[in-house]
Amino acid sequence: MASLPIVAIIAAYNEEDIIGQVVADFAAQGVSVFLIDHASTDGTVDAVEPWRGRGLLGIERFPPDGGDPRDAERYPWADILRRKEALARELDAAWLIANDADEFRESPWAELTLAEAIARVDRAGYNAIDSARFDFWPVDDAYRPGDDVRERLRFWEEPPAHDRVQIRCWKKQRGPVDLVSSGGHEAIFPGRKVFPLRFVLRHYPIRSQAHGERKVFRERRPRFIPEERARGWHIQYDRLAGHGSFLRDPKTLTPWDPEAVRVALMLGHRGVEDLERTLEAERDAHRIELERYAADLEETTKRLAATYASRSWRWTAPLRAAWRTLTGRPT
Repeated sequence: MASLPIVAIIAAYNEEDIIGQVVADFAAQGVSVFLIDHASTDGTVDAVEPWRGRGLLGIERFPPDGGDPRDAERYPWADILRRKEALARELDAAWLIANDADEFRESPWAELTLAEAIARVDRAGYNAIDSARFDFWPVDDAYRPGDDVRERLRFWEEPPAHDRVQIRCWKKQRGPVDLVSSGGHEAIFPGRKVFPLRFVLRHYPIRSQAHGERKVFRERRPRFIPEERARGWHIQYDRLAGHGSFLRDPKTLTPWDPEAVRVALMLGHRGVEDLERTLEAERDAHRIELERYAADLEETTKRLAATYASRSWRWTAPLRAAWRTLTGRPT
């Protein structure tokens, strides 16, 4: 186990069926957890109590005593993120992770635990880690609380574009770290240096039909704050209308293959993407230049043709061929 102290800060609301698995997995990988319980009405806190002192550093209730009592009935994501920012400054840790209650994190190197992989990044001189997120969906209704969700749900898809930036693991900074402005997608701070290779983030937002109906239609949508929705937050469930099925056709998803995933991450890391963007920008610049040159040539050809026509000159074969090549139109 790596000696580098790493703490994952998790905020949870009614996640009793999965939160114990998430905390246990972090502990097994050498990462400690601090839990913010957002007024859960189920057994979320009881599910993690066995890990207190064995990877679980503490449990904090939200809203705190003296806080806005309305926050127990709504989903004040900005305030929760501000509390995560504060805890990141207060906790004794070398690295922090802003994690959700339904997410599992893994090293991009199969032979290393998460803590060992973060220590490798630290030694390489980087201070932030991006993750590739894989959204898993149920294809049947077989999942039951107590099942290992990673064994039961085996099919995934890429997240929507607004969820693909996941820079939520960072080295502790002397100054403040901003989570709020990105809606929790990025830890933003001066001098950030993101490691090129993305880590693995396995996300299980919906585990069964009953769970999806409860979470989306009763515990999330009615509790979102209009001001936060106006900022473009909490749009992940907008495509779900009414009480339709949460079960997906496996043909529309990808079977989980950890080896293939890690190879793809190695081949498509952030450095490769930066190079591709640079090359595309250069191609666009050359394309614009060539199009401008072709337009100038076409205009010149038109003027020459008009001159020849006004003098009753016959078009020569080379000029007719050039006109057809440039314009695609007959002479």
